[in-house]
Amino acid sequence: MDRPAEADTPDRSPVSDAPPVPTPRGGRAVAALALLIALAAGAGSAYVFWITQLASKQADNVRADVSGDISAVARKTSTLEDQIRAIQTDKLTLDSQLEELRTAGDGTARRLADLESRTARLAQRENGPTAIDWRLAEVESLLRIANQQATLARDPNTALAALVAADSLLNRMSDPSVQQVRTQIADDILSLQSVPRPDVEGIALRLGSLARRVDALPLAGQHRGDVRPPSADEAAGGLARLSAKIADFFGSIFRVRRTEGSEEPLLSPEESFFLRRNLELELQTARLALLEADASVYRASLNSGRRWTEEYFQTDDPGVQAFITALGELESRRIEIEIPDISGSLKTLLATEADRIQ
Repeated sequence: MDRPAEADTPDRSPVSDAPPVPTPRGGRAVAALALLIALAAGAGSAYVFWITQLASKQADNVRADVSGDISAVARKTSTLEDQIRAIQTDKLTLDSQLEELRTAGDGTARRLADLESRTARLAQRENGPTAIDWRLAEVESLLRIANQQATLARDPNTALAALVAADSLLNRMSDPSVQQVRTQIADDILSLQSVPRPDVEGIALRLGSLARRVDALPLAGQHRGDVRPPSADEAAGGLARLSAKIADFFGSIFRVRRTEGSEEPLLSPEESFFLRRNLELELQTARLALLEADASVYRASLNSGRRWTEEYFQTDDPGVQAFITALGELESRRIEIEIPDISGSLKTLLATEADRIQ
């Protein structure tokens, strides 16, 4: 390609004077072809560059579109997930409400069945009480007696007998609905059987024996042969004068009389009589308090009787000493009875009767 150009340049060498040789036509064609090729190559390069830029731009556009689509899909996915969670929450709420409705329906069914049962029982009771009703009423009466004897009379034996009779009636009923009542009655019976009981009969007999010995006790300053009960007239006169002498009788029951050569009784027959009767009265009061389980009155009466005996009777006499010892021993006896609460059986029976009526 360069050589033809050199060929076209005139030879300026001073040696050669020959005229320029004309360029052949074939060389020009080659040069034109090369120029065309170069232009085509440049155009191709430009076209390739343009195509490349266009493809890159389209790829960027596609990437942007895809990225936007992915973001939109992510947003839609998040929205769908929120909607799914809301639907699940609503489903749980609906399930809970459905379970509540089922429970309410079961309760309504039970109430309807209970109402039907009550209606049937009421319709049956319109014709009059049944044999079971009479038995239960009798059992209730026995249980009330047991509670009254335990709480008011403090008599565990009678209360125990009433409980045993009530349990026997329930046993003959053969009704399963009263088994709980029988269980409670068994507990109450065991509680009463465990109560420690004083020897009330033995103590009462001893108090009666001491009361009968009062007239035989010698008063202070008297000999045993001087002890005699007053006559009917003396006793009547003493009763007439009792209201006048009551004030000084307990304050100074003895009057000392000084005589020459002999010792006289310090009490008149009337005063001696009333002293012994008051001592007997204290013993009888202690006996009644024993039967009523009144410990305070029981001990107070025996204490008064013992003090009177020590003060107004001959304490060196063996009979008086035995009398005082017996009073002290009886005073120390425990007569209180700790009655347990046996109202549980009655409460259980009343609850059972209420269930039968409902």
